[in-house]
Amino acid sequence: MTSRRSLLANALPLAAAACGPSLSTSAPAGGGREPSDSGSTVQPAAGKTAAGRLLYVSDADVWTWERSGAQRLTRDRVSRQPVWSPDGKQLAHVKIHVNSSELWVTDAGGANARVLTDNFSTVITRNNWAFRPAWWPDGSRLLYLSEEKTSDLMIWQVGLDGKNRRQFLAVPDFEGGLDMPSVSPDGKRLLAVSYRTAGSRSQVFAYTLPSGPWRQLTEHPDGAYDPAWSPDGSRVAYTTRRRGRNDIWTMQADGSQDQPLTDSGSCRAPCWSPNGQQIAYLSAEGGAFDIWLAAAPLAGPPATPTRAAAATPAATAPAAPAKLPQSRALTKGLNIDAVSGLSWTR
Repeated sequence: MTSRRSLLANALPLAAAACGPSLSTSAPAGGGREPSDSGSTVQPAAGKTAAGRLLYVSDADVWTWERSGAQRLTRDRVSRQPVWSPDGKQLAHVKIHVNSSELWVTDAGGANARVLTDNFSTVITRNNWAFRPAWWPDGSRLLYLSEEKTSDLMIWQVGLDGKNRRQFLAVPDFEGGLDMPSVSPDGKRLLAVSYRTAGSRSQVFAYTLPSGPWRQLTEHPDGAYDPAWSPDGSRVAYTTRRRGRNDIWTMQADGSQDQPLTDSGSCRAPCWSPNGQQIAYLSAEGGAFDIWLAAAPLAGPPATPTRAAAATPAATAPAAPAKLPQSRALTKGLNIDAVSGLSWTR
């Protein structure tokens, strides 16, 4: 019998095929060439700029992109899933090893790195994993995924000093666990992906902190994932999977006003600009993943759910708008790891 721990060792490469576009995301940028520190193979597309700094992973290392180009922050080729702290002064990420992974925090420029977990053991059955760090809104602690004490991945928390590490939120074991946690800017709600639905398709759920309840926000036939809060907590961007195509959608925080943002079929990993006016995402329209940009759609006030509708997901099959927001490529040739996604700060 294959153990859960051995399956988790392949979690990152498998996630690209299971959750997103079935395209390779592990090859070095620049068609096999290692990107130079000056970013010569990862310059932004001509005339395409965005304010702030974007984190991404390419060539198995963490990079930051801004108007002046790209800068490599790690050089170990085991770094994944970087995310900015709320004030943009630090970043968290994971480092993947053969049978374990660890949660790390560094300064914004990659200095003063420190590890917050101790998951490696010489006894293989005692190894644990850490995935998908998510900052608490005040920057005081991190949530992350771990299968410690369970078979499925659940949400854990840890302080920035590595202390007070404990399980934060769990669902019944052997039902697929939780993925992609994200805390609302006001700290009152948590988004997560759960597989506890008919057909075991991933859907986006919201959990009211600190003690619930859960509410399912999406009900796309082939699943939904990659949820991301807008800076004011009023909206959510996420990825849908539909007939082998993956596109970015947005909705109100209560699941209403669901609408598509892209229609190319090769998109995932949305993140909001700091001012909430734009959404960056990854698209493989050119054959490998690069950063694209679209204006965030305007939305009215959230719908007021009826008593009967409050426990069910909002409708998720609205008519497509007459015209989708215009999208444009922000970069060319980055060959980004889509599973690690994007993170945007000022």
